[in-house]
Amino acid sequence: MTPLFEATDQRKLMQSMASGSQAAFGLIYDQLCVPTFAICNHYLKSSAAVDEAMCGLWLYVWQHAALLSGLEGSPWSIIIGTAERHAEYYAQAERLARTSFKVAQDAKR
Repeated sequence: MTPLFEATDQRKLMQSMASGSQAAFGLIYDQLCVPTFAICNHYLKSSAAVDEAMCGLWLYVWQHAALLSGLEGSPWSIIIGTAERHAEYYAQAERLARTSFKVAQDAKR
């Protein structure tokens, strides 16, 4: 498989995915799973949180493909940006959970 770096190829794949093509989703995932994993891994402390963020990201990409395909810019850049926002959200949730746990532990003392 050749890398699909051309913006026109990316747009065609995004439009196909927006029309429900699981094959297009698979091709997009194959192209972007490593960089999106690296982004999630950079922001998150645990492998479980990385897995959860990746599942959330790719579910979002699948469910919002029509919206994402209509945005300005390279589809790959849009998905990478979405990955960063998802990772930041999950990292914030992870920090809040740790803080809440610490507060609860301190209250028991």
